[in-house]
Amino acid sequence: MMALIPLPYRCLMLAVLAIALTGFGYVKGVSHEQAKDTAAQAVRVQAQDAAILARVASNTKIATQQAAYSAAITKAKDEEMSAVRAALAQSGRVRVGAALCGGPAAPAQAAGASGGDGGDPAGRLVRDDLERDIKALELRVEQALATGRACQAFVRDNGLAP
Repeated sequence: MMALIPLPYRCLMLAVLAIALTGFGYVKGVSHEQAKDTAAQAVRVQAQDAAILARVASNTKIATQQAAYSAAITKAKDEEMSAVRAALAQSGRVRVGAALCGGPAAPAQAAGASGGDGGDPAGRLVRDDLERDIKALELRVEQALATGRACQAFVRDNGLAP
């Protein structure tokens, strides 16, 4: 039966068959490689998603822990500040003296016949606006110091100090 087909056509038919088989093999190989690549990419995406979820869970745990730390520090600071506010409210008027003016204290003078039980003269008291500013500054300083002390106590109590 092969004798019926001339030789050039048989060669052409074999060449076409070889080209067809090569093309078919190439297409199958490409699709196989794409399937492997898609599977590997799916595994990679799944691993990335798992890592992201683990990191989110870790961040949530850390945020909860930090919120608890912050609440503990704030509570300690607020307890200390309530005592400071009470002491500041009970303190008397601010008076002019060496502590405020920075100069040496005036020499003590003997009390006159009127005695020392009388009211203080108005000249020795600080103006109301200055007194308000001084007390507000004192409160802010005490608040900053109380925050620092509360943080230090927390670090020390929880073994976070080196």
